[in-house]
Amino acid sequence: MRDLFKKRLGNHQRHMQKYLRYVFNDHFVLICVFLLGGVGLYYSEFIKTLPNHFWPAAAGVLIILLAILPIGNFATLMQEADIVFLLPKERALKDYFKGAFYYSLLLPFFVELLVLGFLMPLLVATTNILFPTFFVLLASMWCLKFAQLKLTTLKIYQVSANFLKQAEIVFFGVASICLAVGIFFNAFIGFALAVITVLVVQQILAKREDNLDWEKMIYLEKSRLHRIYQFINLFTDVPEITATVKRRAYLDGFLQSIKPKQNNTYLYLYARRFARGSEYSGLFIRLVVIGSLLLYFVHDVYFSLGLGILFIYMIGFQLIPLYNQFRYMILTQLYPVSSQQKAKALQSLLLILLGIAAFVFAIIANIALSTLSDRFLVTVAYFLMVIFFTWWYVPSRLKKMAS
Repeated sequence: MRDLFKKRLGNHQRHMQKYLRYVFNDHFVLICVFLLGGVGLYYSEFIKTLPNHFWPAAAGVLIILLAILPIGNFATLMQEADIVFLLPKERALKDYFKGAFYYSLLLPFFVELLVLGFLMPLLVATTNILFPTFFVLLASMWCLKFAQLKLTTLKIYQVSANFLKQAEIVFFGVASICLAVGIFFNAFIGFALAVITVLVVQQILAKREDNLDWEKMIYLEKSRLHRIYQFINLFTDVPEITATVKRRAYLDGFLQSIKPKQNNTYLYLYARRFARGSEYSGLFIRLVVIGSLLLYFVHDVYFSLGLGILFIYMIGFQLIPLYNQFRYMILTQLYPVSSQQKAKALQSLLLILLGIAAFVFAIIANIALSTLSDRFLVTVAYFLMVIFFTWWYVPSRLKKMAS
């Protein structure tokens, strides 16, 4: 069974690697570097303004650490056919699930390392905690994640939903105590409590593991993979994702303004694909909301300028794949329209959408910034970015896609 898991894990990783090269492309890496640099600078300046004994900062760190604790689900890599072919081997699957458990710990351990490393300067600046305490707090977080993931494995067994809910509530209460003791009192005592929590959870699980709930297990794994594919779908087309279409009658006024004539063939199609499809419209709204929230809390004109331009670029870049949405639709190949119309239609739609995003960002930035000159600068820069992106970057990008 260990060999079976290793084989499936290898196939799964190779499958993911095909998509990751599209996710971690040059543009995404550049955006991440810019964001990390800007956030790091803003974060360091923010820490300098806090007093030495500022307990709300430590309370905020505690809340964030508890919030990231559930990150990372139990990855069983089970498939629908396993209900038939592996059912006779149910008792022999312990080694399989052991490998799946330790594999499932990798991502949350890495996330906790990064988040705690990011928050540690805030703790050091506002409490009596020293930097070497980082390793003790990290060990506590890893112990608590180990225990939390152990509880999560119960979901694949025939265990009552009430017991699972009660166990999760009790666990997060205990985790809150462990981390609170580690942050506000003594990190070593918090670590000792975390270790005791792991031992108690293992004792409870040894008595509760029962027969597998195969249908639920397959459903949970499909749901987990679907969430991963939804993220990847922000960067490239994923065959495993099936798009959903919604009527959205409230957008009829906007869509009916595009006259159904030959010159508007692709603009007509692209606009309806964006408005009534789930992925592109949802992506647009999410990025506009996230960008607006970040801009609201930024009071430096240059950071606001860079952040707004960056989000306009991100929105536009993620919407460019609309260009190929009707490539395999046979009727579009029969339309008597030129190929140049596709590019112009996409440019027109992006000009409208990015103009809306720039308008929203400009309003938020005007609220956050204090001087009239700063407000004017960011507003002009946002709209210039829209023009630059749609009329210079998009044509060059489409040429590369076509080559």
